[in-house]
Amino acid sequence: MQGKSEWEKQKEEEAKEEAERKREEKDKKKKQKKRKMMEVKKVVEEWKIWDEEEEVEAKKLVLEQFHKWIKVFGKKQSERMPIRKVWNHAIDVKEGFSLRKGKMYPLSREEREEVRKFIEEQLRKGYI
Repeated sequence: MQGKSEWEKQKEEEAKEEAERKREEKDKKKKQKKRKMMEVKKVVEEWKIWDEEEEVEAKKLVLEQFHKWIKVFGKKQSERMPIRKVWNHAIDVKEGFSLRKGKMYPLSREEREEVRKFIEEQLRKGYI
């Protein structure tokens, strides 16, 4: 035998391509699974901040018909941004859109202090 025929070479090449495709597909599935596991871990972490003391307090304030979802009424839980989900979407602006500067309004010392406190609170919560 002198070597492999063209047909054998072609079959080997096709087999290599198929093996590579399967490897890529397997890697893709692995990444998807890892991404899902990370989302699950985030949800678990989110619920870990809940304690029984907070639940008792929330049950006093929330109507009984909503006790099924009582954990979302906790103080710590309400101060967190929701986990990003696959159905989150972007808000697209029209082409050529640009922000306009707003007017600056004079504030009293007390009003400035309130605004400063509000901004610090929102930054602490991670809202901004």
